[in-house]
Amino acid sequence: MILETKKNKCVFLDRDGVLNKDIGYLKFPEQLIILPGVIEALKKLKEAGFLLIIVTNQSGIAKGFFYEDDLKKVHNALLEIFNKNNIYIDDIFYCPHHVEGTVEPYNISCDCRKPNTKMIKNSVIKYNIDLSKSYLVGDKDTDIQLAINAGLKSFCVKNDMYEYDKNVVPDYFVEDLAEAAEIIINISNI
Repeated sequence: MILETKKNKCVFLDRDGVLNKDIGYLKFPEQLIILPGVIEALKKLKEAGFLLIIVTNQSGIAKGFFYEDDLKKVHNALLEIFNKNNIYIDDIFYCPHHVEGTVEPYNISCDCRKPNTKMIKNSVIKYNIDLSKSYLVGDKDTDIQLAINAGLKSFCVKNDMYEYDKNVVPDYFVEDLAEAAEIIINISNI
């Protein structure tokens, strides 16, 4: 008899513009500004049984704007804010690469930079995730294209910093993570 292990459902989250204010190349923990409604939205998603995994492109490393150690400090500060609010983020996957970067060994084309799917594939393996019951919340075309490439339902948080490609269409346009969380919880209970 083969035991079937229960697969997990997950909400994949872009970082800048979804969880915290997008200031462009966030370098220092003191620059973190958590967006309104994020804390409550994450709590609701956790209560609904979702894993929470951050997937973020961080080309600032390849471009020499900051170091991986700087990124780790920012992520530690972000996790500390969430932990103080009793929110557990299951993991953070990031891509430090950019083909036009100037810093070796990060100035390469890779499989992990969104919209490529390596961060999602690694998450699926590590956490036994069922993509058919999982979602991605982002704010850029690359996030939505990643969701399409990985077979996830997608939510696009409106971000005035970016032009959107009309050919890359999310399943839902939302004002913020709070609105996305409400929809996710409602459709996952159907």
